[in-house]
Order: sequence, then structure tokens, then C-alpha cells
Amino acid sequence: MAYKLIVENYGKIEKAELEISPLTLFVGDNNSGKSYLLSLIWTLFSGQGESSICKGMKGLLEQKFSKLYSDLKNLLINQNLENEEFVVVNEEIIISIINELLLMNKDELVKSIFNYEGMSIGRIEVKNKSNRHYVIKKEKEDEEAIQISVYIDDVRRIGFQFLKWMYSNEMEEPVTRLVELIVDRFLRNDFPRNATYYLPAARTGFMLAKNTINQVGRKKAFDNIVELDDETKNIEVSPFPKPIIHFLDSMDNLNLEVNDKNYKSHIELLDWINHNMTNGDVKCIDNNSGNIQYVPDGMKNGIPLRATSGVVTELAPLILLLKYARFLQEICYEEPEMCLHPKLQYQMAKLIIRMVNSGINIVASTHSDIILQHINNMSQLYKAANDKERLESLGLENEDLINVDKISVYQFHEENGKTNIDRIYPENNVFKIPTFSNALKSILNQTLEVSDIVYGEEE
Repeated sequence: MAYKLIVENYGKIEKAELEISPLTLFVGDNNSGKSYLLSLIWTLFSGQGESSICKGMKGLLEQKFSKLYSDLKNLLINQNLENEEFVVVNEEIIISIINELLLMNKDELVKSIFNYEGMSIGRIEVKNKSNRHYVIKKEKEDEEAIQISVYIDDVRRIGFQFLKWMYSNEMEEPVTRLVELIVDRFLRNDFPRNATYYLPAARTGFMLAKNTINQVGRKKAFDNIVELDDETKNIEVSPFPKPIIHFLDSMDNLNLEVNDKNYKSHIELLDWINHNMTNGDVKCIDNNSGNIQYVPDGMKNGIPLRATSGVVTELAPLILLLKYARFLQEICYEEPEMCLHPKLQYQMAKLIIRMVNSGINIVASTHSDIILQHINNMSQLYKAANDKERLESLGLENEDLINVDKISVYQFHEENGKTNIDRIYPENNVFKIPTFSNALKSILNQTLEVSDIVYGEEE
């Protein structure tokens, strides 16, 4: 992640300062704000918040960043390409623009996430961890269009074309759009748009209901932004948050005509899930209808999801993303242990590590001490000298190990109705989680007391 995210007075969250790693875990009590923060991170990383964040961009550039605005305007208007034409922008300027926009639009942003007018946030700000330079270069121009590229530390990250006939007023609109694209790319952490997916805690219910809640009906029923007709505008509905809408849309818009080349890097993950967790495959059996079924090992015919076990319906969205998503670089995962027996929670922990090692970033909220303990074990093993035979004796492979430097853990703790969030740093490659250890100590002490009472009476 190229920046730190600072949040204050957001729901129950009093203050948080976050750095997202390839594997980021949120742990803590129920109703402490983990899903709130996960939803905000998804919004920034997926690009779904761009329209809210960038409101008022043109006025901001003219008033507070007039030098940059003037330089970019001259770059677009000047047609002399005898000398190389470019504008160099320090990352600190990009961050200043973002923070000014967030200051103006922070409440509108969180209202758009939850489709709820009552939402607000005291502060949202980004701080840079690096000091990259941006070179905005005019690559080509003719009578109809201008081709612009943005290089970040000499690597081309953004390329786009402005059609001159679409704009007036001396190219001012393209200048605004250009900065909007740079801001959005920065907040997305250089991920492609819509490469970050949200897997909600209520996965089973949504998967079983998604065909009933059709896409058009869902937009009318659950999205405040869509205008309703006269017959339905007075009907009271409870809007879904944007991450849920996107989840349902993503399950409807999978690339079902995928071939092996589309998800070659995910084949090993899918095979591993089939062998270790689902004992069968989840797939689309009819591209026209989008009918998803579970095909158990050794069977030719599939079973509708409504007739399968909880583990299949819980894992189905993840399997479908691995198999059919057009781009998949990050998953915001609510409680991946949901509905899983402790044995399968252990397998889920292995799967999370394997996904991270394959290049899929994970930001997850969890209540599972089993998942945390396995991650601790694998980060310790990573730092230890291990040969292939030793790993095989433990039933492990290199893909099961993880470098502790790839992990961030944040503890949510509530006091007097407010939540503070502390980063937990590893000690000897181990993350010690008070929220888990305290709960386990409490139940252990009670077990010992009950044992003393029961066996003491027998004596």
C-alpha cells in the first residue's frame, strides 16, 4: 500500500491509522467497527468512491492548486511537439489534493457507502509512505484527439485519450478529468478498477437469494441513487450498502465463458479447495442462464446450491471469483471462518496464505483463533531453516509458509461505547492477540472451577 489511511470518529471508531499489507487482519469484539472499516477500504481500493471523492475537483484546482492546473492546461493546449512535453508532479501534491477532497466530501463518501443519510465521519486522511514522482506526458496529438500517459517512477501506469470535440472552454474539462484519474489510481493502490471484491459475512443467504433479487429490481429496491418511478418511489425500503450491491452484481457479472488461460494462475488454488475443503467443484453449468451448481467428486450431475451443505455455499463466492472474475487482486473478506468446523478453519487459514502467496491481497475480519494461530505457525516456520522433508512431515509445502513482513494485524477494542484500533506488531514472528487470549483464559479458568466443584463433591 502506497499510503497510510487515518480515520477518526467513524461509527464507533474513535481513531485508526492503517497500513494495508498483502495480508491484513482485523480482530476484536463484535459490533466494534470492523465491517465499517472494511467497507471503507473496499470503496477506496475498488474505485467505487471516485464520484463522491472527486466532487468539486475543478474549483479546488483553480483555487488551491492553480500552478498545477495552469501547467496541465498548457500541456493539453500546446500543440508544439518539437520538444518533449511533460509536467512533473511530486506525490506530496497528489496527496494534498486528495486530502482537500476528502475534507470536502468525507460525509458524502460514507453516505454513499452505506446508502444512509445519517452516516458521517470526523476525519479521513491519507499520508504518503513513499515520495514517488509523476510525469504526465503528451504522447501524441492530432486534430481530433490528445494521447496522455502518466508515468509513476518512470513506469507507465495510466494512459488515456481525450477527444477534442467532446470538450469546450479551452480544454478545462480534460484537465479536471486527468487529475481525477490520477487521484483514483492513487487511492486504488495502483490496482485495476473493480479488481477488489467484497465477500460479506452473509454469503450463504445472498448466494441463495441472488437469483430472486434480480439486478434491475435490486437497483430499484436497494440503491438510493437510482430514481424510482411514481408507483414505487413512496415504498419504504432498507437500502443495501454499496459493498453488498457490488457483491451481488459481481456474482451476476462473472465471465462465465472463461477458458483456462483466464484463470491459469488460480487453477492450483481451485484444485486445492476442491480437494481439501469442498470435495467437489462449484461451477456454472449453463452460460445462458448463469446456473451455478455443485458437482461432488465422482458425480457427473450437479446439485443446486440450495441443496448443498453450508461449507459449499460459504465457499461458492470465493470459488466463483477465482474461476470467473475478470480481474482479482484483492478481497475484503468478512469472517472467512463463517460456518466452518475448526478442522476447516485450519484449512481456510492455509487457503488464505496460499492466496496471498499467489498475489491476491486479503483484508479480513476474523474471530478465529485457529486462523491466527496457523498464520503464526507458518510465519515462524518461514523464518526457520526448513527442508522439504521436514515440511512434508508436517503436511506442508513452501506455498503454506508466509513471511511475517507481509502481515498486518489490527486489534479493535471497545471502551465506553467507542472503539480504538491498535496495530499489533509481531514478537519473534508471532502475533499475540489479547482479545483471543483473554477469552480463552476466561473459559479455561471457568472450566477449572467447574471441575473443582464437580470432582470436589464426588470426593
